[in-house]
Parts: sequence; C-alpha cells; structure tokens
Amino acid sequence: MQSFPKRWALRATACFLVAGLTLAGAALADEGKPNTLDPQDRATRPALIDNQQSEYRRLRDQWQTRHIPRGLAAATGAPTARDSKAPSVGIEVENVDYEIADGIGFHVHSLKGALVPVTAGEPINFDDPDQYRIHIYAGRVTLSPAQIDALFNRYVLSYAPRSLSSVANTTEDGRLIVDVGARLRSFLPPIGGLPTRLSGPVRVTPDNKLAYTPDQVTSLGLPLRPVLDAIGLTLADITPLDRPGARLDGDTLIMDPERLFPAPTLEIDRIKSVALSPAGMTLEFTSDQPVPTFDDPPVSTDSYIWLQSGDARFYGTLLVNARLALVNEDNKPLHFYLYDYRAQTAAGQIDGLADGTLVARVPNTAPRADEPVTVTENRADD
Repeated sequence: MQSFPKRWALRATACFLVAGLTLAGAALADEGKPNTLDPQDRATRPALIDNQQSEYRRLRDQWQTRHIPRGLAAATGAPTARDSKAPSVGIEVENVDYEIADGIGFHVHSLKGALVPVTAGEPINFDDPDQYRIHIYAGRVTLSPAQIDALFNRYVLSYAPRSLSSVANTTEDGRLIVDVGARLRSFLPPIGGLPTRLSGPVRVTPDNKLAYTPDQVTSLGLPLRPVLDAIGLTLADITPLDRPGARLDGDTLIMDPERLFPAPTLEIDRIKSVALSPAGMTLEFTSDQPVPTFDDPPVSTDSYIWLQSGDARFYGTLLVNARLALVNEDNKPLHFYLYDYRAQTAAGQIDGLADGTLVARVPNTAPRADEPVTVTENRADD
C-alpha cells in the first residue's frame, strides 16, 4: 500500500504531463498566429495619467470659455484653438499713467472700453498701433500741463514751417493759459515767434470736440484782443493752423481727441464734460450704449490694466481668449509705456495662473533704445 505522499506525487505528475501535452497541442494548432494576451491580462494605463488628462480637459474647457464683458460685441462663431471669435479685446484701466511715447499721454482715473482691430477678425497687435483703435465707452482722464505741452510741441506741431512754437500750457480753475511764439502770416517772424499769451475756457461742442476760445490775448504784455477786433482780424487770419486733430477756426481752436493723439486712434462715444484745474484738463466720457461689465482682475490692487476676452499678439506670441492683468511690480500706481511695452515687460515678470490668466508685474520705467534690456529669469531673448 502506497503512502499518502507518494500517491499525491504520482497524481501531480500525471496532471503536469496532461497539461503539457495540452499546451503542446495548442501551440501546434496555433502555429503561425500572433501571440495575444488574455483580455483579463491586458495592462491598464496608470491612474495618474487618467487623472492628469481629466484635469487637463477640465482646465482646457476653462481656458476656452469666453468671458466677453457684458456690453461688448458678441462672438462671431465657435472658438478654435487659435481664434476665440471675439471681435474685440475688452480693456479696463484703473489709476494708471498711460504714456504713448515721449511724454505724450494722460492719467487714466478709470476707463472701460475695447481694443478693436481695423481689419475685422484679426488679433490686436501691440507692435502695430495703427492696426487697432481704442473704443472708449466710459471713463475719466486728465492731461497735465506738461502732457499738453508734449502733445503739441512733439506731435501736433511737428511740421515746418510751424505757425506756433514753444507752446507752454498752464491750467487754472476754468481756464487754459497758453504761452506761445506766434509766427505771423506775411511777416518775417522773430526767432521763436512773437511772444503771445492766450487765456480762456474750454468747452465741449455738439459734435463731440473741444473748443478753446481765448477771451484774453496779449503780446509783450499789451492786449491784442481789442486791436484784432477793431481791424476785423481773427487768430486764424494772422496765425493759420490746420493740423489733424487741431485747427484754428476764427478765434477758436477746435481739438478733436479722436485725431489729436498718436496711434492707436481713439473712438469716443461721447465727451460728457471737460474741466480745468491746476492738475490739468480732465475729460469725462460716457456712452448711450451699455457700459461693459468686467470680471474682477486676478490681483488685489487699485492700479491696473486688465484685458479680458478676445485675441492679442504680444512679441511674436498670440494670446487667445485673453485674460491678462498688467500691474506695477512693487504694487505702486502703474506707469505704462505703450510704444515701449516690450522693454518694460521684459524687465518685469509674467506669472501664469491655472485658469490661463497671465499677470505681468513690471517696473515703472522703460529702458531707452540705447540701454541694454534686463531679461528676467522667465523671459528669454527673442
């Protein structure tokens, strides 16, 4: 009689022999067929990949969701990866010194508007200010006397021969005082022109322009207004001026803010009021259209430029469905240089948030053309 261990061993050996013969037969039968895994043995993707893809899909949906400010033009179609189909870029500005170039600009107390491409469907290109305009729905800005000086001396009157030279402005409560060298028609003017002082109020015209009518005109301390009236001459007769955005019509200087400044062109729905104070000339804008309603910017500050929705090109990069906040790096009131935005932002830092929002923290200075640009760690040379 065999012991239990021996019987178990014999039976196990027989089972292995049968299994081996079965496998050998199966191998012969399947010869030439590819080796495949049992479906239950298929390897699955690690959970971390599925989790990453799920989170990416959630964020992608968030990035591509258009947040067009209420009151701005609606999208023109379904968005794509390179075109949000928003016809403009919403812009909100609070407490910013906005300098176009060379001291020309103004202080923006508040502004709500849109950057609109000249060619519909194109992104806003910050390297080409002629390619877009700024549509102002509502806001308030102040031009200091120094900024008015820069505007006329370096832009409006940048032609030869100039009828006016050395323009210097002073603002008081309700009055604009202009000291200028007047180069008189039909006379060989003295160097710099005839020293002339004009003083008077500024008003808004029914066709949305600014009218400056000096009620006091003196030269070398002598009143000229009575003399001009007596001989039937106007300021335009003796000192003609007809420039884009500024022209003398009789005794009134007509200024058109939509054409007065360097590009980008301003598009103003309505100038609500103009006020003169020692701080400068303050313009208030309004609109018969709904004023756009913006999301809160992603930073806690009372001085910022906030771009919301639409597509914009910075450097060589296209920002689709824009959400970009521009602030001072030290949380001071921002001084923004439009024509030098590359140098200014290159000297700062750009942070990206998980929802696709960008926050650019920049210094309040822009390097001169002959100065090397300091490149921050997260900014590579072009």
